[in-house]
Order: sequence, then structure tokens, then C-alpha cells
Amino acid sequence: MSFFAELKRRNVFRVGIAYAITAWLLIQVSDILLESIGAPPWIMQTMFVVLAAGFVIALFFAWAFELTPEGVKKEKDVDRNASIAPKTGQKLNLGIVALLVVTLAYVAYDKLVLDDLLETVTEKGPDTFSEEATTQITTVDSEKMYPAPFPVIEISEPAETQKSIVVLPFVNMSNDPDQEYFSDGLSEELLNALAQIKDLRVISRTSAFAFKGKGIDIPTIATQLGVTHVLEGSVRKAGNDVRITAQLIEVSTDSHLWSDAYNRKLENIFEIQEEISKAIAAELRVTLGTSGKTGKPTDNLEAWQLFLRGRNLYQNRGEAQLERSVSLLKQAVELDPGFAEAWANLAAANIVYGYGREDDFEVYYRDGRQAALRAIEIDPNNGFAHAVLGLAHIGNLSWEEGMQELDLAIELNPNETNSLLWKGIALIGLGYIDQALAILKQAEQLDPVFTNLQNWLARAYESKGDFESAHRCEQKILRLDPDFEMGDLGTYELYLGNLDAAEQTARASEMKQTGSDLLAAALYSALRDPSRKDESIKILLANEDSTDTTDTLITYLWRLGETTKALGKFRQLTNQGRGLHAANSLGTLWHAYDQAGLSDPALPAFFEEMGMADYWRKHGNPDYCRVDGDNIECGAQ
Repeated sequence: MSFFAELKRRNVFRVGIAYAITAWLLIQVSDILLESIGAPPWIMQTMFVVLAAGFVIALFFAWAFELTPEGVKKEKDVDRNASIAPKTGQKLNLGIVALLVVTLAYVAYDKLVLDDLLETVTEKGPDTFSEEATTQITTVDSEKMYPAPFPVIEISEPAETQKSIVVLPFVNMSNDPDQEYFSDGLSEELLNALAQIKDLRVISRTSAFAFKGKGIDIPTIATQLGVTHVLEGSVRKAGNDVRITAQLIEVSTDSHLWSDAYNRKLENIFEIQEEISKAIAAELRVTLGTSGKTGKPTDNLEAWQLFLRGRNLYQNRGEAQLERSVSLLKQAVELDPGFAEAWANLAAANIVYGYGREDDFEVYYRDGRQAALRAIEIDPNNGFAHAVLGLAHIGNLSWEEGMQELDLAIELNPNETNSLLWKGIALIGLGYIDQALAILKQAEQLDPVFTNLQNWLARAYESKGDFESAHRCEQKILRLDPDFEMGDLGTYELYLGNLDAAEQTARASEMKQTGSDLLAAALYSALRDPSRKDESIKILLANEDSTDTTDTLITYLWRLGETTKALGKFRQLTNQGRGLHAANSLGTLWHAYDQAGLSDPALPAFFEEMGMADYWRKHGNPDYCRVDGDNIECGAQ
């Protein structure tokens, strides 16, 4: 008898087929169950290994052993004439047929029934998208949670009738942790699509992602962000296959308004995003925007994945991340030169990366400006590109062009925080403090836990002389991110008249940020004893070793009444091509604690040089200056 015939006689083929079908069914069911309970990826990996090993073992036992009426015996010990292998084979045939029927039923159920069932499941009771399942999906190791409750967020109350939503980062259920960029990217794409809905307040990415990995429950997150709805989900990506689950939660009733699951190929990812956006818009009874951002942003999947990686790195900031972001986004636009959103993010990454560099920053500023123009050429309605171009104009002290671009960006996408923040910073620099506060508070409704936004809110409050509100912003920042680099934290204590506490706070802050408290020590030495002012000025000027300290240096010189030297530092920045640094430091001039310097006769000429006077003549007086033709008078109100 041939080897093939012997394998057939011993039912090895039948055992292999039955085992393979059974293993496949186990994998499919386990994939759903494990995902619903948030099981770690290694469990599925272990199952694959065990089932693969079991296949070999099953084949071995089918070859070496035989089932007899007396039990399992070694095949060599069974008389061929008494063997019941043919009967066992018939039973295996029936078993295989039964397994195939179950398999076909499962496939039909998955493809034809499950989608409809998921749409109505919230009316019939809990399922794999229930609150319990969701909690298990999103819960992480308790050691990674905040040691204390997340800080209470004080935000301006939105209109009672306005619906609002936060898109939480979808959980990466892929076996590869490096796929985190993909789940984050999908979450952000959904956020951006929903942000086009004018009747919906959409929490911006920074605040939405601030809760990632913190193990904070949905009701708490909703309370902190002041939203009526929460969208959450998970993503599993394996090669070209993608499985996405999503659910929309109504906070007031803690119920699931909608949930769905999508098993698609990667090339269908844009269709999934659009389906989810439309489903949510329908549930909330709002109209999905038609800004031109629907549909495929690119037909090149490789370019799109490079874009997701690059944007993710840009959002995370850091010198190494920004450098890598620029590289990846360049690759994306090389693969698809018509990819407007990639050009817009490349523009932003270039300018932000250049801002922090000591050399060759002008190259990045130039490339950023060109990338923004290219994005607008492709898509004139790309709000983010207009915002970045506005930032580039302000870096050239072209205030009129810069503010026009920022206004257009906000008009195109009123839910985009960066546009609002950058306009608020520009308004502070120009001296329109009341307007700046209004625009920054608008941004705060969209991004309640954005630390840099709180930082600029604090600066605006300080310029208004509202040191209590400024202090609350600073304390909120410290609770949200103790490592965030703020300006002079001693100002509040100065306002209270506590010089010792002010010095201690300022020196501790500077030591933490730079590793030295020399500049703060020099400032407070002069504040304590005016006779030491000249010595302190020399120390300050001798220890300006990088652009990072220029803002602090200008603040300290201005506080000590050294107007000429402070204005000289502004001019030095602009002559070096660092107009954006200069523009961002102009808020120092309006600080309520230091407004005595506004009466200095050198200021009108400075305002003319910086292009601020021309802007004032066209748009009206700033809060602390009055412009009448060529005459400019400044001082506290």
C-alpha cells in the first residue's frame, strides 16, 4: 500500500481537515470575544501557537493511534481485519460536514446579519459594545493612572442647546504596538470630519488625547470636557485587513446611541471614516459639513500611512519627533504631490521645528511657507494651511496678511484650536488684550485641557491685571502637566507683595526648565536692592546663551526698566530672521505689573518699526495706546 493510501486509511486527512475547520472557528470566535473584553494581544498570539502545535500533534496521533471499541490503541497493535478505521472515517466525514455547515452559517451571519444587528443592539440590551466591555477595553494598568483625580476644568459654559462631542483615541488592538499611529490617526480623521459640522462643538485633539492611557471613566471625561456625547472605539490592523469598532455614547443617559463594527480592507478605510461620520451626524440630527474634506484625501495608501505617522509625530512635538515628522511628510507629498492635508501638516512641522532651532531655521521657515502655499493651491478651503500661512506672515511682521489668513482659517474651520490660539497670541502681541481673551476663551471651549492655551490665557489675564485668573490658569497647567515650561511664575507673588515667595517660585521654575537659576537670581537681586541693577543687567546680558532664554531676558530687562536694552533684543531677533519669536514676546510690553515702561519715548518709533502702528491705524487703538496720525501715546488705562 502506498504512503498516500495509508494516510487516507488511517484518516489522517480527515483529522487534519476537521482540526483546521475547528481551529478556524475558534480563532474567529476568540477574536471577537477577546477584543470585547480588552484582552492583551499576546493571548491571541499564544492561541495561534497552541493551535498550530496542536495541528501537528493531531496528525501524529491520527497516524500512530487508532480508535477501537476497547479504546485508543497504537495502530501497530490493531489487527487490520478488526480495524474500525472505515467507520471512524465515516463519522469524521459527518463531523466535517457539520463543521462546514456551522462555518457557512457563521460567515453568513457575520456578513448579512451582524451589521444590522449592531445598529439596533442598544434597543435590545448589552452586547460586546456594552459599558462593561468598553470599560475593559479602555482600562490600563493602574500604575499608569493619575495618582489623584484629574483636575477640574473651568471653562466658559457653551450654549445649552449646542450639541458637543469628544472623539477619544481609538484603542490599538493590533498585535504590533507600532500601529498606535494608525489608531490615533483614524481617531483624528474622524475628529476632523466631525469638526466640519457647524452645529456641533467638537473637542480638539489635544484635550481629547489628554486622557489617553489614564484609565479615567467616560462620565468623568465628559464632565471635564463639558460634552454631551462621547465617541470611542478600537482598531485592529493586520496587514491589509482592518477591523474597526465604534460606539456613540450619550452622556446624560449613559446609553449607547449607536454602535457598529467594520471588517474591511485597508483601501476602504476612507469609506469607513465617512460612514461613521454620517452615522454620528444622523444620530445627533446635525448636518455633516461639505467643506470638500469628505472622500479620499489621497488615492495613495502608502502616502496616507506616511502622513498619519508624520502628523502623529508633529502632534507629539519634541525635536527628534519634529525632525522625523518633516521627513515622513516630505515622503508623503513626494508619493502624492496632490495631497493637500500632507502639505499643510508639512508646513506646520517645518515652522514649528524651525522655531526651536539655533541654526538653519530660515530654511525651515521658507519650506514651511512654500508648503502652506502649495496646500492652498491644491485645496483653497484647507483651513489649517491658511492658519500656518498666517503664522508665517506674522513671522515676517506682516500683521495685516497674517490676521487675514487666520480669520479665513477660523471661518473655514471654527473648531480648529490652533487657528484660534495663534490669532489669540497675535492679538496679545498687538495689544488687543480684550479681543485676545475672547478668542482664547472660545478656543478653551474646544480644548479645555490644552496646557499651552492655558499658558497664553494666563498671559492675557496678566496683561489685564487679573492676576487671580492668571494664577488659576497657572495652577491648572501644573496639575495637567507639571513639566510644562511656563514664563515667570513669580508674578502672582509679586502682585501679592510677597517678594521672598516670588523669588523662590521664579528661581525654582527657572532651575527646573534650564538647570540654572542665574537669571532669576539677578532679577530679584535688583528688585530687592536697586543699587545692584547695573550688576544684574550685566549678568543678564552675559548669560543669554540661546534663543530659548531671549523671551525671559526681554521680560526681565523690561521689568527692571531697561527699555532701550529690551527693545534692542526685539530688534536683534527680527534682524536674525526670528520675527516669530519677537512677535510672541511682544506681550511682555503689556504686562500690567510692568506698564510703567509704556510711557518711554522710544516706544512709538519701535511700534512703527514692528509694523504695529500701521495695523492700529487701520483696525483701531489697542487697549493701552492711542493713535492719532503719527502721534502714539501709551500707558495704563
